[in-house]
Amino acid sequence: MVHIIRALLFCRPALRWLGLLLVLGGLAACGGAEPEAVERPMSPGVQRLLYRATEALQQHAFEDAFALVDSAAAQAPGLADVPFLRGRIYAELARLDEAEAAYRQALDLRPTYPGAWNNLGNTAHRQQRYSEAISYYQRELAAHPDPRPWRGMGQSYVELGKTDSARYAFERALALDSTFAQAHFGLALLLEDLGDADGALSAARRAAAHEPGNPEYAYYVGAYLVQQGRQEEALGYLQSVIEAWPWHQGAHYNLGQALMRLGRTEEARAFQERAETLRTLQAQISHHENTARVQPTDPYAHAGLASLLRRAGRYNDAMHAYQVALFLDPANLDFRNNVAVLYLLQRDTTAAIRTFEQIVRADSTHAHAWLNLGSLYALSSQPEKARTAWRTALRFDPTNELAHRSLAKLPPPD
Repeated sequence: MVHIIRALLFCRPALRWLGLLLVLGGLAACGGAEPEAVERPMSPGVQRLLYRATEALQQHAFEDAFALVDSAAAQAPGLADVPFLRGRIYAELARLDEAEAAYRQALDLRPTYPGAWNNLGNTAHRQQRYSEAISYYQRELAAHPDPRPWRGMGQSYVELGKTDSARYAFERALALDSTFAQAHFGLALLLEDLGDADGALSAARRAAAHEPGNPEYAYYVGAYLVQQGRQEEALGYLQSVIEAWPWHQGAHYNLGQALMRLGRTEEARAFQERAETLRTLQAQISHHENTARVQPTDPYAHAGLASLLRRAGRYNDAMHAYQVALFLDPANLDFRNNVAVLYLLQRDTTAAIRTFEQIVRADSTHAHAWLNLGSLYALSSQPEKARTAWRTALRFDPTNELAHRSLAKLPPPD
């Protein structure tokens, strides 16, 4: 059976080292360690439920993911894959104590479950329990030699100031997989901290070469080149970062520096001004990220973060934060409206329609949702549905000029 849960990168560019942690695992009774005797083979029905739950998690549909996992648990109460996946969902919600309890439950059912000790290491690292995290990564390695726990150990050793041990851990990860871009990048950051600019640049180049579509690696290559006065070389890397991440303050700043040193003053000023605007916004985002981290069950903490991320153009991150808020307060129609707007910004008309329809089912008097629904129906070549939606909006907001104008533009009904 194909492994369903593969490595997922926790990507939060503002969290320099934390962004390198991986979640491991596989919903498999074969292809990894042998299952413990207490487990029964996974039935096709349970396999489908867990696959769908994994897909829901990837789409930030946390309520659906939990419901599917609960259904799987009812059918297979002794299957370690079930609490393991539940732990991953809790980890995405930053409810780390609950994630840890779920991973431990998976280990109770199968002490050698692939990835469970690694993920316990990740939760401990995120809670700044670095020595404990290292012990968990070591337990993972004892059961499953893999480069990712070595990389996790490297991160934790960095936080403990044990740079020799950190370097050894990154090198061990690369000895197992020389193409492991995340380990090359971890080594680059370590070498930067140690003042080895040439070594940091070389390691960052290797990371970017093995994962050429990763803007974070491209950024660090570009930034190191600027520091070394190699402005022309830096331009392409930094421009590619801005194309992928228009909100990246550091890329704008360093590109401005490179252009200024190349005598392209007017271009440089534009990037420097944008960098300053983004610096202020990033400071606000960092503050709200910290608030959401220390108050993981407060829906408004996540919604506030989501609003700032949306302003920055970080739509995927904003969607994650809004979906967390919505999971914590599913009756909040303002949160649901913001999710629908994000779908629109991401050009997912189908999902936006579905979400606005959920709003009007919950509150049939929600004029703003009816107005947006009408616009989306019109864009989707459904003029009669658009007409009905705009007329409904006017029933609850009779003076709405946009609804009046929109209705007037529709062809007469058949």
